[in-house]
Amino acid sequence: MQNAETVAEAYLVALRERGVDRLFVNAGTDFATIVEAYARQKESGLDLPQVIVCAHENLAVSMAHGSYLGDGRVQAVMLHTSVGSANAVCAVSNAASARVPVLLSAGRTPLFEDGVLGARDYGIHWAQEMFDQAGMLRELVKWDYELHDGGQVRQVVDRALDRARTEPPGPVYLSLPREVLAAPTFGIPATPAPPVPTSAHPDPAAVETLAEHLATARFPLIVTGDSGADHGCVALLAELAGRHGIGVVESGPRHVSMPADHPMHLGYRPGEVLADADVVVTLDLDVPWLPSAVSPADDAVVVQVGPDPHFARYPIRSHRSDLTITAGCGPLLAALGPALAARAERIDPGRAARLTELGGRWRARRQALLDQEAAATDGPITKAAMNAALATVLDDGSDTVVVNEYWAQAEVLAPTVPGSYLGTPPAGGLGWGLPAAIGVKLARPGATVVATVGDGAYLFANPAACHQAMAMHGLPVLTVVCSNDHWGAVQASALKVHPDGHAAASADLSPLARLDPVPAFAAYAEASGGHGVRVTERSELVPALRNALRVVREEGRQALVDVACT
Repeated sequence: MQNAETVAEAYLVALRERGVDRLFVNAGTDFATIVEAYARQKESGLDLPQVIVCAHENLAVSMAHGSYLGDGRVQAVMLHTSVGSANAVCAVSNAASARVPVLLSAGRTPLFEDGVLGARDYGIHWAQEMFDQAGMLRELVKWDYELHDGGQVRQVVDRALDRARTEPPGPVYLSLPREVLAAPTFGIPATPAPPVPTSAHPDPAAVETLAEHLATARFPLIVTGDSGADHGCVALLAELAGRHGIGVVESGPRHVSMPADHPMHLGYRPGEVLADADVVVTLDLDVPWLPSAVSPADDAVVVQVGPDPHFARYPIRSHRSDLTITAGCGPLLAALGPALAARAERIDPGRAARLTELGGRWRARRQALLDQEAAATDGPITKAAMNAALATVLDDGSDTVVVNEYWAQAEVLAPTVPGSYLGTPPAGGLGWGLPAAIGVKLARPGATVVATVGDGAYLFANPAACHQAMAMHGLPVLTVVCSNDHWGAVQASALKVHPDGHAAASADLSPLARLDPVPAFAAYAEASGGHGVRVTERSELVPALRNALRVVREEGRQALVDVACT
């Protein structure tokens, strides 16, 4: 294994040899031999992952999450023992629910109190030890293990990466005791890299059954939100829907799964069309409808498809399924095309026109909103105004990625390019959006990356650490904060559950939903050498966004626009 002298070096070399380019770190006393490995790199000539220093664990894991979304490569993180792992739990929950493969490693408090290289030499080494450090994360990760000896480094890394990448993918966790990392290596032999696990392919009989349902349907509907995580599926779905007249709705999109300008795109509100469909296919989507609000018609055929179609890690999920197909979205769509083509003469030739007309409703609604907001010159800044303004300034065909944690609606932005819109993970752990956007920028340095967050989500992201990371690593991101001084979801939830209650009757916000006074958010960007501006007038919004984009694109500096919205 090159000329690694310590197990720490052997671990880092193994990561790099297996294609892991970056190591996101928040270091502590357990990193002693990791620090030494990088200090010795000029002398050793070892090929090690690029170190991405992060001042908080949520930043480290969420940046790794964003980097995976940016380039599709497995990322690696190293955390500081038990306390660092604890800080990372929320971000790991996001990665797990979004099925993002990340190799999470963490130092372990030294095993020995004395007498061994790497043994305890700080008072914290007693208090930081846990009976089961990995137990904090075991419900969230696919696999956890502790490295026992340097001789197993390669096998352990290969096992970790294999488990992370096998569908459905997700994070894994590896504990690294300090004494083991500090130990010398002894000629670990080279071994070929194991193959990347393939996607599950659908049962041919199930494909034929699904094709029969779709070919004979009056109103076939595909509901998705995550199939676009595989960018290759976007073109497959667009081709299938266009050729055979199948409507597609994106529900709570976290990816671009269907170009918004496709004639078979029926919008982003499944509740408007779900009850009218006679065949409903949920394509890799955890919550295709809210049972308390709307469900498919009783006589509709419901088909659930995905690598884990019933989402086994969810304790309860009882959405109806009349046909369940375990398969990757790409293989399923590829197999479904020929099966439908063989039934082309049985497809109603008029249904594509009917669905195109139906899809025109949301497009007309979007255009009306854009026209209305363009005509408005004063008044309060609403979230609708912010969406229209962002759609206006981004409508230039440039390589732009919007990472949304709150207010930026795909329905208004109407993204068409795979990977150009990324939404909040299913778990909804706050503080994801801004660090994920920085991670996307790291993976796609030529892209313009925009983080759209609320004031609560922004505070949760540890903004000082995020802006410092942008400056340290040269990753300028445009952050647009919707500042309304309260937790909108908290207040909205109370009103939904108790529509006639005291909170609804009160003219004041609940104290549980209040955030005021919020800080001067623009100062966070300015403190790290960036551009910051506060917008309070509607007429200032578009010019402020245009100027902030110019700062990011032309000056290569980070920018933040803090918008006082209602």
